[in-house]
Amino acid sequence: MGMGIGINESLPDEGVITGKQEPVACSVWFTSTGRIMPKIMKYKETDGEIVTVNQIHVISSAKKNYCGIPTIEFQCESTIGRYSTRFRLYYYVEKQEWKVMW
Repeated sequence: MGMGIGINESLPDEGVITGKQEPVACSVWFTSTGRIMPKIMKYKETDGEIVTVNQIHVISSAKKNYCGIPTIEFQCESTIGRYSTRFRLYYYVEKQEWKVMW
């Protein structure tokens, strides 16, 4: 009989992220408690133009594992051009890289 020892040792896995991710540069603020707060992001349009997104509002954030890869997922909102846009920012902890999914 197992008695539950070692059952919950690993984090739950969310599976595969569906959708197209684009690489971005992201400027973040770290709080005194170590929380990550994305503030500015830059990405490249298909025509090569660099777009800067200021004043990112983080709606929620969560530590997740996608196919065993530790990730921090941020649900965000910001004004891009004249429109309010919702998007997800992914921070891949091991690779130390940022991706966005619209």
